[in-house]
Amino acid sequence: MIENIFEEIREICNHPWKSELLFQDKIIWNRLWTSLDVIEDSQIAIDDYTNLSEFSSSEKGYLYVYGILHALYLQQDALCNLNKSLFGQDIDFKKDYPELYNIREIRNNSIGHPTDRGNGKSFHGISRMTIQKKGFQMMSSFPKTGEEDEFTDINVLSCIETQGGLFKVILNQTMEKLKSDFENHKLKFKDSKLIDLVHKSIDYQFSKLYENINRDYTLVEINFGTIFETYNNIKKGIIERYSSLSALSGIELNTEMLDYLFNRLKRDLIENKIEDKLELRIFIDALKSHFEELKSMVKEIDEEFKS
Repeated sequence: MIENIFEEIREICNHPWKSELLFQDKIIWNRLWTSLDVIEDSQIAIDDYTNLSEFSSSEKGYLYVYGILHALYLQQDALCNLNKSLFGQDIDFKKDYPELYNIREIRNNSIGHPTDRGNGKSFHGISRMTIQKKGFQMMSSFPKTGEEDEFTDINVLSCIETQGGLFKVILNQTMEKLKSDFENHKLKFKDSKLIDLVHKSIDYQFSKLYENINRDYTLVEINFGTIFETYNNIKKGIIERYSSLSALSGIELNTEMLDYLFNRLKRDLIENKIEDKLELRIFIDALKSHFEELKSMVKEIDEEFKS
């Protein structure tokens, strides 16, 4: 089912790694989601057409025919823009998918620009009496070249079937490319765990911060620097994996708190120690607690990136 493919593509694009990359360019971001929406919305119109009873030109036939051809054309445009937003490439329907290009030409000739194609190159019209659910007959005239008029039977149901089959192939390729891109990205960090950035002596480093509350411990600046350097290395590693700390809301909130705590302790414990021992203990407790929470989070990240 094409709906299942949509769901998988949306799931991949909503992953923090991919969504953060896409969101950096608001044009690409909006192009992506409007394209996905239009592909799905136009599919609803296409499905509605296939479920119609038989009709003629006097039974809303023109409305149905105009609508289905435009829905097919619109869906192709959305697919092209989806590909452009994800991979930076247009789709050359004429070269790569001539069957889809033919559907575009049927739409353009019959209802898109029938009164003047190619600056007088050709003119087209639908034979009213031939309109039915299966399709219609289109007459084409070529006054510039003097070619004989053409009468072409257009099978709308065949167009729907052709486009549906090719869309499944193209969307599956899109999905597989997205999965492959993510797997290749994860492979870069397969043997590089964030949790390994936390030295085994980290608890000792924190203990020296507490020690400095009651006496002036001369090496406390080194201990504080070791913890702070570890923290910054972890942040750097997260950004390498997700492009930004904001990609993960929990990480973003926790690092905002840690940034504040590090700044306060640098000022009040290291550079110009205040006399309020209880306040210092509260801030060190908070720093250690949020640091432990960060360690738990990076273990989850390591788990995701290990395979």
